[in-house]
Amino acid sequence: MADSGERMAIPLSELSEFGPQLRSVKDYMNRTGDTFDQYNDSFGDERIVSALDDFVSGWKDGRGDISAQLEGLAEMADTVIQTVGDFENDLESSLSESGGDGGGGQQPV
Repeated sequence: MADSGERMAIPLSELSEFGPQLRSVKDYMNRTGDTFDQYNDSFGDERIVSALDDFVSGWKDGRGDISAQLEGLAEMADTVIQTVGDFENDLESSLSESGGDGGGGQQPV
C-alpha cells in the first residue's frame, strides 16, 4: 500500500456512529434470551419449552464472548474518534500559537 500511493480514508462522522450502533446490537442481543420466557405457557408441550431452554442456555454462554467483542470494537471506534479529535485540537492550538499563517510561524518583515 505504501508503494502504490494509496491512502486510507476514515469517514469520522460514520465512525462516530459505529460505537453506539455496536452497543445497541449488543444490548438487543443480550435481551433476546429473556424474551422467550414470557411465552413458555403458550408453547404447550414441555419438550418444546425444554428444547428452547437448552437453546437459550447455550446462547447465553456464547453471547458473552460476542458481547465482549462488540464492546471491544465499540471502544476501538471511540478511541479513534477521541485520538483524531485530540490531534486536531493540538494542531489547531499549534497553528493559533504560531500565527496560523502556514509559514512555520515566520512573521512578515
